Amino acid sequence: MHHRKVIIIKFIHCFSEELKNKLLQNGFKLLSQNNSFFIFENSPNIKFNFKQIDKKQFVFSNKMTF
Repeated sequence: MHHRKVIIIKFIHCFSEELKNKLLQNGFKLLSQNNSFFIFENSPNIKFNFKQIDKKQFVFSNKMTF
């Protein structure tokens, strides 16, 4: 049996007001906000389909940028 190592990316950098609202509605925690740039804590317990979201609206990162 093969065990896959799951790597959890810590943050979601969001560049869209619309996506920010969707993430908040789904329970993601907003950590930082600067104009139209939002940083959320990425929670593995929250089920959200990022495949349906335009890739220009977000990026996953392990760095929290201010």
